[in-house]
Amino acid sequence: MYYRLRFYLHYQTRFGQNLFLLGNIPVLGNNLLSSAVPMQWHKDGWWYAEVMIPQDELPEFQYSYIVRELEETITEGSLRKVTLRAGAPLEQLFVDTWNNAGDYENNWSTAPFTRVFFPHRAVNIPGILTATHLFKVKAPLLPPHHTICLLGSCPQLGNWNIEQPLLLQYTTDGCFTAGVNLPDTNLPVYYKYGVFDLEHQQLLHFETGGNRILHFEAPPGTQVTLHDGYVRKEYDFWKGTGVAVPVFSLRSATGMGTGEFADIPLLAAWAAQNNMQLIQLLPVNDTTITGTWTDSYPYAAISSFALHPLYIRLEAVGSLPATHALAQQLPELRQRLNEQDTLDYEAVMQFKLAYLRALYEQQDGKLESRQYWQWFAANEHWLLPYAAFSYLRDRFKTADFSRWSGYERFRQRDINQLIVQEANAAEAVRFYFFIQYHLHLQLKAAVTACRHAGLALKGDIPIGVARHSVETWMHPELFHMDMQAGAPPDSFTTAGQNWGFPTYNWNRMAADGYEWWRQRLQHMSAYFDAFRIDHILGFFRIWQIPYESVQGILGYFHPAVPVSREELLFLNINFTESRFCEPYITDQLLDERFGVYADMIKDTYLVKLSSGRYAMQPGFDTQRKIQQQLLPAGMKAALDQLLTDVLFIRESRNGTTVFHPRFDLMSTASFAALEPEVQTKLRQLYHHYFYVRQENIWRKEALRKLPYISKATDMLICGEDLGMVPACVPGVMRQLGILSLEIQRMPKHADSLFQSLHALPYLAVLTPSTHDMPALREWWEEDHTVTQLYWQQVLHRKGTAPATCSPDILLQIIQQHLQSPAMWRIFQLQELLAMDSLQPAVAPEKERINNPAVATHYWRYRIGINLEDLPVKTKEANGTASISI
Repeated sequence: MYYRLRFYLHYQTRFGQNLFLLGNIPVLGNNLLSSAVPMQWHKDGWWYAEVMIPQDELPEFQYSYIVRELEETITEGSLRKVTLRAGAPLEQLFVDTWNNAGDYENNWSTAPFTRVFFPHRAVNIPGILTATHLFKVKAPLLPPHHTICLLGSCPQLGNWNIEQPLLLQYTTDGCFTAGVNLPDTNLPVYYKYGVFDLEHQQLLHFETGGNRILHFEAPPGTQVTLHDGYVRKEYDFWKGTGVAVPVFSLRSATGMGTGEFADIPLLAAWAAQNNMQLIQLLPVNDTTITGTWTDSYPYAAISSFALHPLYIRLEAVGSLPATHALAQQLPELRQRLNEQDTLDYEAVMQFKLAYLRALYEQQDGKLESRQYWQWFAANEHWLLPYAAFSYLRDRFKTADFSRWSGYERFRQRDINQLIVQEANAAEAVRFYFFIQYHLHLQLKAAVTACRHAGLALKGDIPIGVARHSVETWMHPELFHMDMQAGAPPDSFTTAGQNWGFPTYNWNRMAADGYEWWRQRLQHMSAYFDAFRIDHILGFFRIWQIPYESVQGILGYFHPAVPVSREELLFLNINFTESRFCEPYITDQLLDERFGVYADMIKDTYLVKLSSGRYAMQPGFDTQRKIQQQLLPAGMKAALDQLLTDVLFIRESRNGTTVFHPRFDLMSTASFAALEPEVQTKLRQLYHHYFYVRQENIWRKEALRKLPYISKATDMLICGEDLGMVPACVPGVMRQLGILSLEIQRMPKHADSLFQSLHALPYLAVLTPSTHDMPALREWWEEDHTVTQLYWQQVLHRKGTAPATCSPDILLQIIQQHLQSPAMWRIFQLQELLAMDSLQPAVAPEKERINNPAVATHYWRYRIGINLEDLPVKTKEANGTASISI
């Protein structure tokens, strides 16, 4: 016996467009675009598809529609969820409404709104299995004491009697649903949805627009499901306020030298009392690579699933006997660490791991609760590899798995054998299970506290993973290990950025419908209601740096349409690789840079060429080789700079060498030595390469990846789209309904010094600062000329701008941000505290969390006040709390 599923969608296509049906079960393509089910034109704008599913599978599945036109694919904004329970009719007919991904209603239907701000309890509706027709509609921003009702032109729908509307109930698929038995003799049926007040038992209003029409005749025994999209109504543009802070920056009397998951409820209580709706965190995954302070970098996770032991509250795990040495050390060490202004990463981690090991041994490693085994079963796919990775890292004293003799590549059978045969390995693996389980419990408790306080929790998903991580050990085929992700030079760093992450092999990821990404995001959604996509530009194109280079300036965009020899020949450029791709090193250059040391540089590191120029000796001809030499840091930097004086970066592609213009090649000595006419041609080529020719390919890249990301969970998606933003990015983000990131002092139009806050889009997150920037007080003092313009043009104040950013200036800046049309206004916690003078005065530069110009930055900022000591309300301004919306 089979279920026959028939799908109808009304969509007005234009010539060349075709519709496809895509779902997460085999007959619907298993989420692979290449396997999507083609639909057939039916009539009058309706498209049709039919599939069969064995009855014994009783499937629960999700599906959506896509439109294809040549190489262009348009996806819907959300998935429809279907559960076929035992007893459901074998004939199922679905009449669907196209969901435009960019519609605001999709954002209002995400987890912050359905879980936290406007929750409705899902129920099972009696008799729904046998109903001939299921009416389903979504209604975002609906208060819990309201529901949706249905009225129509037949007796079963009340004959338009507003005193007897049919009330819909909220179901687990996120829809308001009603089951109705409609005989075909009633067709066509005209109907409308309305909003019903449950407290006062009255219809408040009908939806806007004309009547909806049901005219599909179904064979006997068929259940018809109408997915009617969203209730048509005039929505108020909901706006919210949030606070951003890394967990490690929190401070409490019960903490241990660092912020912990157990501190989040204290922050949530304060935030809720001050009319905020969201807490935004930096990544919280484990980053333990070296065991030193360099592991404080939260974006280099060794696992995209495991939580960081830094954030565990020891007392919530258990306590040691008073006679235990660690128990005796705890009070004094806590006091010393808590009195420090910043995080001592190594001291905190060393003590916590030692204390946790003692707790584990005291409890004999027993984790026998039903809750533990449920958690273990759901997480085993990442938990065992992570624990094995952590054990082998400790055993071999390196996270570089290429140096793990016998375990260079993850094999499940090898790990199983290791655990069975070596007692130490088995105990170590269980120890890491123990830590992760308690981290899970503590973060879930924090999440529950946030939601009870009416706050959503927003996470941060890094664009990459650490080069030596569980993911690259298990799935090296998903990464380009010979490349590094980074960013071209910008206002932060003249040499560009090299994050060290291997770049993604997107083609391999696409082969299984981006399963790794889906698992990663679904795991994240267990804790977070929203997330920030770090460097969303990487989904359009990534700045990749060959592994032999260290500085970001020697990278290029991927994918990209490169420059070929034929193109250079067509432009009448006398191109040779030795002149255009090798460092341009001359006597004059060496004299200018090294002065009296020029001859020493020539003799030690260079080889003179027949052209009269110089090349680096083989031991120094890449930046990677230079960094491995025992040389002073200043000498390494000088030699690195010599290697950057090139015009093009080579790439080997399908056996052919192609070329990418070096970023800002016009600033090189090599460029200055060219003939003027060649310079002109290269300027034109450079502009076309970076700002014209790549736009189409980058747009297509994003549209083949981001829909999978957006549909993987119901979390609200916010993109970090700062930096060198391609022209196609805003349009794609609008099309997919992804929120942009807006910063007043980083306008996205080059002709402006400051972004007009009133001109921002609604689908945006507005913030005065990010963790990668100077906070407002430091920025205020950086450039008095810019500050003066801001004082006059933005704050509309007269006279000379003050030398420092006082609390009243911060208050005005924050209040201006609150008047923006952006959906979210999010503020760094240190700026809110400075606005109200709530923490001890510190130098403005001490409030900075990260400096991207420092390749290896110590992430250690902590707020200067215990969360327990925060006042209930912030400073009053005109009778309202200063951060009220």
